Amino acid sequence: MERFDNVDDPCFYEYEKADPVKILQESYSEALYEEQTEGIVGSTTACIAILRHDELRIANLGDCGISVIRNNSYLFRSEEQQHSFNFPYQLGTGSPDKPTDAQVFNVKVERGDIIILGSDGLYDNLFDRDILALVRTHIAAYIMPGSAHRPPRLLNFDPQHLAAALADRAKCVSEDRRNVDSPFQTRAIHEGFYYQGGKTDDITVLVAVVRDSEDSPDRRL
Repeated sequence: MERFDNVDDPCFYEYEKADPVKILQESYSEALYEEQTEGIVGSTTACIAILRHDELRIANLGDCGISVIRNNSYLFRSEEQQHSFNFPYQLGTGSPDKPTDAQVFNVKVERGDIIILGSDGLYDNLFDRDILALVRTHIAAYIMPGSAHRPPRLLNFDPQHLAAALADRAKCVSEDRRNVDSPFQTRAIHEGFYYQGGKTDDITVLVAVVRDSEDSPDRRL
């Protein structure tokens, strides 16, 4: 990804054509080489999002996910890719899934939109309504009210604080087995399994806010 912003790299001139599936494919190929040379065993889900002007280009594979929130409501939410219950698409050793199996989305975004990327440790433990409630709580103090001619604006908001709050809340649910309702519990019961509480898992959360870039390289060269 950094190569697209490096003026000394040929990828710099391919900035506008950046394709998240191709990036995922190149990363996968390099990982396979490492696996073969070093005997590494493992697998992973993957979510890549690239912002180009007002277009968010997304490649999502497995049960990780991405959401876009605008004006305290969901604009976009990816869906999980599962072969069967608790058996997500994955890239890695022993898996038949490939980068080209990823779901691809193009989402038009606006200044102030909040983008949340998370591993299944987030989405297995927090419902969409829980995530949205945390978002509303954390941005309330940073919203400049709008008017009939101007939409509300998000000012000086630090996305790291929201990412930490989402991860902390998901962790609390994942460690609780006392009558806690979770998305994973709901799906398990729907599939006929007895399960109670959250799901202990790795939790990764990234939060970004769409803003004007003030330090982008000059691409008019």
